[in-house]
Amino acid sequence: MKFLLPVALLAAVTAAPAFADCVAPTISINIPDGTKAALADMLATQHAIKDADAAAAQFTDCLTAERDAKIAAGGTSMKDEDKIKISTEYADRQNEVADKLQKLADQFNVEVRAFKAKAAAAAPPAATPAATPAAPAAQPTKP
Repeated sequence: MKFLLPVALLAAVTAAPAFADCVAPTISINIPDGTKAALADMLATQHAIKDADAAAAQFTDCLTAERDAKIAAGGTSMKDEDKIKISTEYADRQNEVADKLQKLADQFNVEVRAFKAKAAAAAPPAATPAATPAAPAAQPTKP
């Protein structure tokens, strides 16, 4: 009898889907002030946002698989209202992460514009090249 309990627990654990309980990525990025930040700081933030975007995409894939499995587990007897409810719950979870990421991207874009404006103001004006006279057009030769 003592043998059956560990075997039953092992069977229960392995029977659980591998994609259950998708965990939302932790998106905590400090956006530097574009008027004061160095190029390295701006690039590091850009890479962090791209990494967060990739994590959000993986989260979305996980949610999609989990949602589809939950609906499939309901079988043909599941009502359309229940399918819509499940889909809405998963869409809300995904949208929450997407909204956080969008706010960070919007804030970063504001700081990038400030960074570029700072760089443009600090750069010396470009010298305009002197106008060069145009070469005379070739004259056709008469035989």
